[in-house]
Amino acid sequence: MNSPLPSFQVPALALFLCAACAWGAEPPKLAHFFDEESMRYLSLRQTSATGVEVVMRWASEPGSTGTWTGQGNRKDNVITFAVLVDEGQDRGTYFLAKGGESKMEILFKPGQKMPQDPGILGIYRRVSDEKRLQLARKEAQAAEERLNMTLKEAAHAWSGSDKSVSADWKARWPALLGRWMKIAYQPPESPQAKPVQPVPAGKDAASPEKDVNYWLKLAQARAMGYGFMQQVPGLKSSSWDGEYDDGFGGHVSIRRAKDGKLRVNLNCTRVNENQGADLAGQIPAEAVKTNNDESTAEAVFIETDVPEAAKEVSITLKRKGGFLWVETKRKANPPGSLSWFDGIYRWSEAPKE
Repeated sequence: MNSPLPSFQVPALALFLCAACAWGAEPPKLAHFFDEESMRYLSLRQTSATGVEVVMRWASEPGSTGTWTGQGNRKDNVITFAVLVDEGQDRGTYFLAKGGESKMEILFKPGQKMPQDPGILGIYRRVSDEKRLQLARKEAQAAEERLNMTLKEAAHAWSGSDKSVSADWKARWPALLGRWMKIAYQPPESPQAKPVQPVPAGKDAASPEKDVNYWLKLAQARAMGYGFMQQVPGLKSSSWDGEYDDGFGGHVSIRRAKDGKLRVNLNCTRVNENQGADLAGQIPAEAVKTNNDESTAEAVFIETDVPEAAKEVSITLKRKGGFLWVETKRKANPPGSLSWFDGIYRWSEAPKE
């Protein structure tokens, strides 16, 4: 759901508008614009003969994913659009897009009372595909530098048992990034040869490094990484009770019963709901061990709605300081599933009932 844009922590602006004003009878089906001063990206995408989709993104924070999406129609040389909402909801403020091949200006539609979302107003200059690729690479690099800096700060600033988490998380990062990109990024299709023309040597597969979306997905993954690591651990608790998040859509909820059993619920949504999973079970009191400031627990949970060979999941939990470590083992993986539970999760206090 969209809210006034100044409150968004979003990076680049991608505004998809279609048949743009001064382009004449055949405007491009997809055109991109950029406001370098405020790091806003704008693209115009044609959805029908007159229909237009509008998507916005800001790059003030490298890898930020917040967006504003609108939809409208073109008449003559003006596009009128408003925020995209579910059927029956109020579309709020209406905007006008005026411009041509080299630039696009976004204005409030006149006559509205207290128009909202002023953050999308302004002038955007046309940006080439080559420039967009350059900017996406730069954003991914900035996000990587931010992540490395955050890991170093955590290694020095965090105290006690949390101090070593930075090095552990960093060691796990390549595998985590690989898992995430496998779901998040879809490579462009390989170029197709013409009927009597063979595919040129070296051209049998499109290069991800020449794809803008590849670099943006890298930047977004790195942003989630530094977003997780830049949160200084808060109050410590030796109790298992709490809510735990891994910063990449994974969540664990644990409650300890009076008899010492742990009630554990794990769930995740990795990139989208198609790569989600849920797992729940109890760990007997005798399987919960404590040694100084570290506690561990092990059990076998049964995952429903998967083939028989994949149902048993061996769970190992470690609780220390402000974090929870989760490791899982299966005899077989559910076919087609790319989701995961393994990783380091940050603890937060269980809500008061």
